[in-house]
Amino acid sequence: MTERARYLAGSFRIRLVLGLLLVAAVVAGAWIISLYGPLTNAIVEQQEENLVAVARAGALVLGETERPASDTLNALVTDTDLRMTLVAQDGRVIADSQSDPASMENHAQRPEVADALSGRIGSDRRISETQNVEQLYVAVPASFEGSSVALRVSQPLAAINDLAARSRRAALGLLVLAVLLAGVLATRLAARAAGPVERLSAAAEAMAGGDLRVDVPDETGELAIMSRALADLREQMRRRLEELGTEQRNLRSVLDGLTDAVFLLHDDRVVFANNAAGRLFRTPSRGWRDQALADTGLPASVLDVIVTSLGDDESSAREWGPDPSGRTLRISVLPLNHTETHRRTLVVVSDTTERTRLDRVRRDFVANASHELKTPAAAIHLLAESAAHAAADGDTDVALSFALQIEQESARLGRLVTDLLDLSRLEATPASDSVTDMREAVANAVIAHGPSAKDGGLDIVTDTRSITGVDVFAKADPTDVAIALDNLLDNAIKYTEEGVVTVRVEAEDDLVRVIVSDTGIGIPAGDLPRIFERFYRVDRARSRRSGGTGLGLALVRHVVERSAGTVEVTSEPGVGTSFAITLPRA
Repeated sequence: MTERARYLAGSFRIRLVLGLLLVAAVVAGAWIISLYGPLTNAIVEQQEENLVAVARAGALVLGETERPASDTLNALVTDTDLRMTLVAQDGRVIADSQSDPASMENHAQRPEVADALSGRIGSDRRISETQNVEQLYVAVPASFEGSSVALRVSQPLAAINDLAARSRRAALGLLVLAVLLAGVLATRLAARAAGPVERLSAAAEAMAGGDLRVDVPDETGELAIMSRALADLREQMRRRLEELGTEQRNLRSVLDGLTDAVFLLHDDRVVFANNAAGRLFRTPSRGWRDQALADTGLPASVLDVIVTSLGDDESSAREWGPDPSGRTLRISVLPLNHTETHRRTLVVVSDTTERTRLDRVRRDFVANASHELKTPAAAIHLLAESAAHAAADGDTDVALSFALQIEQESARLGRLVTDLLDLSRLEATPASDSVTDMREAVANAVIAHGPSAKDGGLDIVTDTRSITGVDVFAKADPTDVAIALDNLLDNAIKYTEEGVVTVRVEAEDDLVRVIVSDTGIGIPAGDLPRIFERFYRVDRARSRRSGGTGLGLALVRHVVERSAGTVEVTSEPGVGTSFAITLPRA
């Protein structure tokens, strides 16, 4: 069946027209059947009644006229196709309008004549023995010359059939006209009845195709409820799709905002990958979507972890790495509800390199901090025991010497604890509106370290010539800046035996720079890359003698990093060292 034929077969309008035409055809068929059966019989019966009337009228004329019977009969049927016959009681023909009575045989056995002679109206249809044509006979009782006779009237059935045929032709003509009118009326009624249904159907089909902006016709009558329901359904679908679209965009935004790579798999084929997948791995030339896992270009070991876990019913997570570049990944495979056609799996790949590094740094820091705390604590314990023994032995000078060392170690322990607390504080996020007057911060730091510099025979010089008459503020916390300057000045004084420590302040449009220079022993070039590490000391023996904790420069680095600044160092052994911290200008 062609597409056109299927359309016509399924068209509501065509089916409605065909249904109405079928009803008209049934009615027409019944009418035609009635024309060829009941109509002919009705005409014959009507003509038979007419012949009876004619016969009775003739019987009345015969009873009152004195004319000869043959003349009377001829006069009664003049200009008609009727034939009249007068039959005596014994069946003898007295007169006939078309034949000589003498040549006619006895009619006593004719059914209609026998009935009339018996006093009843008789009728019969048969082929005439004298004319050899089918005739309709009607006979009635009559009186002639004082005797009971039968008056028979007959008519050829051909004439009656011709009348029936004319009636049928007229009726068929009317039927054809009625059928044509019925077809036109059925077409119009079908168009009027099917039009609203077709309009609603077209709107529903457009909605099913995704066009939710289509106008739903406002129909009346019985279809008004369907029209309103379809319009409500369209609005509900539109709102729902808008909500789903918003949810999908929000979900996509959330997934694209993740730092972890997310893959949604149908069987072994990628149907979704977020932006992080492209950052973590190389995106295939044809994109991630609809790519088989084997064609995505994922590292073989990562691919092996995913493929191995695809058939599992339970979620799994495995660490992978480090790879040759030092990267460590965590691969999580989570089976989802399966559809009828696909096995769905969610794969999340996290880059744990930084976390792994931080865990390692944290472990190292705890180990180093424990070691650094343990050393002065153990020294204090031993010195306390030694002082107690010296005091017990009455050696006061030795006991006082041990007590002095205990004081030094406890001070060192206090500085270490303070530095650890500062370090913990600096790892938190600073307030966004913090500002520091750099001129005031430098002046306070120089004043605080003046006595220790004087004790060491050093001069501290402040150089603010480049910012004369200018207010210089930095986007940094005042306490942070004080910690950084304190540690830089403390190191400069500790590692400078003679000469001068200079603090210079410079300013640009967007930056503030503080440079702390000394004329001390300097730092070997091999140690420069590591001096900002926690607990790293260039000269461990000297650092311990000077009471250093190994956290000073680490604190400086944390200050500038949390304030979005930088720190630089230049040094030459035997000549001196210069530290420059640069902060955003407020």
